[in-house]
Amino acid sequence: MLFISTISPYVLLLLPLIFYLWPYIQNRSLRSVPGPPLARFSNLWLLYHTRRGRRYLAVDAAHKKYGPLVRIQPDHVSVADPDAIPVVYSSTGGGWIKSHYYDAFVSISRALFSTRNRADYTRKRKVLSHTFNAKSVSQFEQYIASNIQELVKQWNNLSDKAARAGKAYAEIDALHWFNYAAFDIIGDLAFGAPFGMLSRGRDIAEVRLTPTSPPTYAPAIRVLNHRGDVFATLGCLPSLKPYAAYLPDPFIRKGLTATHNLAGIAVARVNERLQAQEDGLPQRNDLLTRLMEAKDENGERLSREELTGEALGQLIAGSDTTSNTLCALFYWCVKTPRVMEKLRQEIDSVVPDDVDIPSYDSIKELP
Repeated sequence: MLFISTISPYVLLLLPLIFYLWPYIQNRSLRSVPGPPLARFSNLWLLYHTRRGRRYLAVDAAHKKYGPLVRIQPDHVSVADPDAIPVVYSSTGGGWIKSHYYDAFVSISRALFSTRNRADYTRKRKVLSHTFNAKSVSQFEQYIASNIQELVKQWNNLSDKAARAGKAYAEIDALHWFNYAAFDIIGDLAFGAPFGMLSRGRDIAEVRLTPTSPPTYAPAIRVLNHRGDVFATLGCLPSLKPYAAYLPDPFIRKGLTATHNLAGIAVARVNERLQAQEDGLPQRNDLLTRLMEAKDENGERLSREELTGEALGQLIAGSDTTSNTLCALFYWCVKTPRVMEKLRQEIDSVVPDDVDIPSYDSIKELP
């Protein structure tokens, strides 16, 4: 108490300023990199824009103002130069290690996406590589095809309903339906069963925190998008994550709760499949089975936590990217009549009229 009482109150006021200035003082080599004045001294500039959902706009505007290299945090330089891609992302040892930003995305266990240690990343990449080879992917086709069949069925139902109402065609939001399809396909591959979004025509998924827990239901697509926004915000200042549940921002608190529910999907499904394996029950040839069979160079399998984390990672990585790509392709095909006509002619040349969902083998030789 005596020591504290002898400290000038002005020194105490300066401590927060020193805290924010210290990263700038440490990184002398970055002083010449231009950027927004606040961003050069504090993480708060990027945190603010990310929380508002405007990070991409703010960073783009900064590049237009300052050039290809912009300091957007005291220890973070944004690079807008295609020639730098092989330098930054090289996997041969010259590339740079992932930043602390990825710590915010760790949920159950560090998945391949959030693994920062180079040795751990190399191990996981080797373990998972065989899961996506041509032979394994071909075995997934049956599950993908069944979900596409359900999508076609639902669209046909909507078209028939519109016809009965005297309309020339049905109006749909294709992105919603591609979201449902992507989630059901990834759910089928990674967790052993689709979520049922296509059959319900709604963003809803069953959540069980344990295999024996009563089911609850959550809008998984909305949860996943919210999760990404929350973790991207916390990634600007990862030291906040342990205290995020106590922050006064409901956006953060609700996002963490939703993320816990999303993780509950993975925990329950993986535990159920591992138990079935221990009981000697037949296993499906799906993505989760391949992850369960995967071994590293020492013959070790993924731990339960790693397996669950990777399964959840597949759901997160493979859903909205797939749906956005499908929606963009669909939009431009429909919007460009000559492309649509050419596509139809090429498919009709190899696919019989009575086949709704062609196999990969039947169309792989198309130009």
